[in-house]
Amino acid sequence: MKAAVFKEAESVTVQDVPYPKLEPHAVILKVKSTGICGSDVHGYQRGRDQPVIMGHEFAGDVVEIGAQVTNVKVGDRVVAMSGKGCGECYWCKQGQFIRCAKLQMVGLAPGLPGAFAEYVAVPSFKIGQYAAKMPDWMSYDEGAATEPLSVALHGVQQASPQPDETAVVIGLGIIGLGVVQILKSMGVKQIVAAGRREQRLKLAEDGGATVVVDAAKDDVVPVVDKLTKGKGADVVFEVAGYESTFQQALTMVHRGGRVDLIGLYGKPFNWSPSSIVGSDKLLLGCGLRWDLPGAMQLMAAKKINAKPLITHRFRLDKVKEAFETQIKSPDAIKVVVNP
Repeated sequence: MKAAVFKEAESVTVQDVPYPKLEPHAVILKVKSTGICGSDVHGYQRGRDQPVIMGHEFAGDVVEIGAQVTNVKVGDRVVAMSGKGCGECYWCKQGQFIRCAKLQMVGLAPGLPGAFAEYVAVPSFKIGQYAAKMPDWMSYDEGAATEPLSVALHGVQQASPQPDETAVVIGLGIIGLGVVQILKSMGVKQIVAAGRREQRLKLAEDGGATVVVDAAKDDVVPVVDKLTKGKGADVVFEVAGYESTFQQALTMVHRGGRVDLIGLYGKPFNWSPSSIVGSDKLLLGCGLRWDLPGAMQLMAAKKINAKPLITHRFRLDKVKEAFETQIKSPDAIKVVVNP
């Protein structure tokens, strides 16, 4: 089968690789669509220590089923996010391998090839946990967006926003835009969205933001201060992943408020915890957690619309062009590859 193999920085080759091996708790999918994640971009730009087939945001058709997998049949259209734990620690024995200290994820670990390929093996496959069936009307590209939107859902659930609270979203990639839509679906009345690029600001407004702030022109902190009459935000979702946006989040949230860190930070920085110790602010880390079935339910109920968030599509033999588009195009939100 064909797959995109990554190793050297900013280089990828489409090669013939072995067909996946089927294990008892796994299924094999014929990949129909795979999204490019920020972590994939980092791997592409920096290179990998050894050859890796990346790709962990995917949708496809079930073609083989392991002996111990239930509630799925050949031909089912599914989305999945999976990996392997050690099998021995407390979390693995609780069925939460995602918290295992030795966790290896499909498309991120060298030993678990991902979905920039014609076929992918999905270990620990379980419908209702880290896998879900797609409704017939949903496109595979929309299905591939379920994984990042499930991260958005987990982050929102973690922070527990209330309808009468002011929620702020910093960073309007697909996850941030998903947070906006989910907040609206939960009945949050005041949603402030801050980001760059006109297209993303428009999508945030269409998705339910009551106030949008162009971060290239304006500082969101005084906007929130004025909007809340000096009280500050009740909850801030920091999805951009920069020191400056981290500091903005802590500045604009009121005493007793919550800041949920969802974005991945590319560089370390110095920070004094005294800024929250003395102000009763709760700092949350979204972590490697997903609510894939929950996100699919919201999408199936049309409370989240992924379609406008998918901006570019490429075939597998154009995977390098796909990555360059995700990195460089001002219009790119979610770029997908269709093997």
